[in-house]
Amino acid sequence: MRHKYIDLTASYSSSSSTDRNDFYVRSHFRWQSIKKFIYVAHAFSTTSFSFDMFSKVLAVHVHLFEYILYAIFIGVSYMFMDFFIKQYTRRLDTNKNLNPLMKGVSFGILLQTAFWALLHASDLADSLRFFLVSMNRTPTWSRCQKINTNVTCMSSQDVLLHCREKVMVDIKITSAHLNYMKLFSNIDKNSLSMRLFVIAIVWIGNFFIATVTDNALLMIFKFSFLWGTFSTAFILVFLLFSTQYTSKAFYDLMDIQDVFRHNAFNLVTDPFGVGLIGVYDFGMMSPFTMVDNAVLIFAFVFIVTSFARSLIIRVLYLMLTNCVDVNITESPHYLLFAILPLSTEFMDAHKIFVLYIYSYLTAALVACLAMFTTIIARLLHSEYRAVKNIYIVGLLCFLGFNLSIAVTLLTTQKIMGIMYGLNTCSLYLGGMKVAIVMWLYGVQRYSTDIHFWLGFKPTQFWKCIWVMLPIVIWTAVFNKLKDMNALKDASQKIVALLWMFLTLITVVVIQAKVIAKYILQNNIVGVFRSNFKYGPPEIDDRKKRRNFDEITQSRQCRHDCMILDDKYECNHLPLIFRSRSSLPSAESSLTNIYEDSSKPKKTSSVLDVSVMNMN
Repeated sequence: MRHKYIDLTASYSSSSSTDRNDFYVRSHFRWQSIKKFIYVAHAFSTTSFSFDMFSKVLAVHVHLFEYILYAIFIGVSYMFMDFFIKQYTRRLDTNKNLNPLMKGVSFGILLQTAFWALLHASDLADSLRFFLVSMNRTPTWSRCQKINTNVTCMSSQDVLLHCREKVMVDIKITSAHLNYMKLFSNIDKNSLSMRLFVIAIVWIGNFFIATVTDNALLMIFKFSFLWGTFSTAFILVFLLFSTQYTSKAFYDLMDIQDVFRHNAFNLVTDPFGVGLIGVYDFGMMSPFTMVDNAVLIFAFVFIVTSFARSLIIRVLYLMLTNCVDVNITESPHYLLFAILPLSTEFMDAHKIFVLYIYSYLTAALVACLAMFTTIIARLLHSEYRAVKNIYIVGLLCFLGFNLSIAVTLLTTQKIMGIMYGLNTCSLYLGGMKVAIVMWLYGVQRYSTDIHFWLGFKPTQFWKCIWVMLPIVIWTAVFNKLKDMNALKDASQKIVALLWMFLTLITVVVIQAKVIAKYILQNNIVGVFRSNFKYGPPEIDDRKKRRNFDEITQSRQCRHDCMILDDKYECNHLPLIFRSRSSLPSAESSLTNIYEDSSKPKKTSSVLDVSVMNMN
């Protein structure tokens, strides 16, 4: 995709230029940095909503082929753009130097990310609870509890007995369903107090994790990735030798009859950070990482592992529906804490599956919550430098605990309404960010930044996608608004509109403040222009970017390398320029060629250098 070249001017440039020169000579992939990117991106993208995407169990799912198309044309291109800006500037701020209008959009994105973190904190508390309960010999979901005398309850053992007699059982009378309703719908004092206690433990633990060093945080991300990958591979191999449903589940996942479901758009955009703060490397990666390769490799790894998890869930679901009639519209939360616990009872080694599900969720959500908390804290610290980062993390964890209590008390319908508003606002703000970068800053200038910093020029494929991406995302926003208008529950509409109004007010107020500042400075045109400080952190690098010439950059010699300086020949040896006075004039050039010169003529710069070295 690009050629290796040697920056021969690096001897008198800044230290960052020297590092970049060292990078260009090395391998194209820079594998160490790409591995770190995979760990960090996995911590960002693996949530309870992305635990199952392809199994066709959930009401909102996506087909594998459809997901690959969306990931290539939307997710990968957006993550490429967002992560390159962070690597190029080495900052996690509101990108005010890129464009002043980016500040309001970034704070709107910050608001979406904060609520996204609250949802994952609640899911982490529930996963931790189920993980601890699964250690018991008889978990709570496998036995009937005294909920109501008028409610019929059938324990897991009774369901298995009916299954052997080939009698179908309604899931609404199973102990797993009734246990779910007791814990999350009809909350009594004991269940509520226990849930709040676990949420408090989650936020206290998150404070200690989010305040560790960057290297320790990276180790947590690495452990989460490795544990999820190897545990999924182990369970998948176990299924291949223990049940006959694996092949049928695979064919069900590959069936393409229900492709292109536009309501699954957020399953594609959320893991790649569209409308969210996005992946941040905490300064632990080389700033000259080939972002295109890193994002493509991560997308491949993420899709493969997601497909493996969906295959496992599909097998468990087929085992369950062989004996239990599931007539409820499944949500990710109901799947994780009602359907999957009951389905594992039909497997031979059901404890292994239970431990896999909830240990995987716990490890992934711990890394995810720490990732979001740390990113938000550092972004706020870049805006308010007088406040120490540890104080900001403590304040965020305190607010997170109190807001998690409010989220816990909300009904399922209101949570779904907020999710509608959150998804709509995230897509809208993601489209705004791409439009500001590609339409105001300019796709050509952005491509030149990549050419200057990474050594290759983006192809027309990337440019066309970046230009059209805002239109595609805003089309999805209109579909979201159409779906929201079709909601039958009035409370869902009201809550969704309130969240959208809060986000819009936040963005408008900050944007109005920025525009008013430029109007008072009599520089309204500056609202649509980037600051001269935008670019690499080193001043020398920014000067080189301003003087960067793509035509000079594209000159190639016979050695298949690029030369950046006119002081060197193709053979990488220095040119010995003669002074103008020593050169023969144009008028006497024809006569001088027939006269013997009193001084020997120099044949080439190569000979000059060799003679100098011999002396």
